[in-house]
Amino acid sequence: MKGLLKNNFYAVCTNAKVFAAFMLLLGIFVVAVISQSAQIAYVMTGIIGFSVNAIAVVKNEFASKWGKYKLTLPVKRTDIIKSMFLNQLIWLFIGTFFAGIGMSLSWLLHGCSFDQPIDALTMLALGISISLFLGAIFFPLFYLGGEERSEVFMIISLLSAIGIDLVIINILNDILEPGPTTPLLGAITLLASSLLIFTLSYPLTVAIFKQKDY
Repeated sequence: MKGLLKNNFYAVCTNAKVFAAFMLLLGIFVVAVISQSAQIAYVMTGIIGFSVNAIAVVKNEFASKWGKYKLTLPVKRTDIIKSMFLNQLIWLFIGTFFAGIGMSLSWLLHGCSFDQPIDALTMLALGISISLFLGAIFFPLFYLGGEERSEVFMIISLLSAIGIDLVIINILNDILEPGPTTPLLGAITLLASSLLIFTLSYPLTVAIFKQKDY
């Protein structure tokens, strides 16, 4: 299991290093200017971008035949899927770390650019939620539909993740009264719902993968 996780992590590293360099340059700009929109874009780009890089490793493995070769190793299919989900979480944390550092430095130099500091928590929760929904939708789709459709599955998963969060936000806006605790409740709801679906997606993906014949 540790070997699978290390392999997935290092497989992402090549693209992630390039993306990290981009995030570093973008972060310098975001910290230098006073712009709420720039901060929001930076946070979303960092959290979702690293998650997309992590998911892309699944397609790359099958393109290089490594994904099929792993099936000949003394590992369980359950562990293969588990390593994919854990790898997704690791890079999600890395993306959140980048976003948090960039936003913190901006606040140190210019102060909070949001009406309330707690709004930043909602923004982080939204980025994390989209990333979790993205993985939860993509993995079962990928193993169900095949690697040759991975690009369109990625697009469908990302758009679906954004759409689900927008629906949740609209529902919360309708049922919650405006108040100081409303952003916190919204953030908790986004995180809880996406984490639940991500967790449920794991056994579903395992069940699909066990039925696959390569």
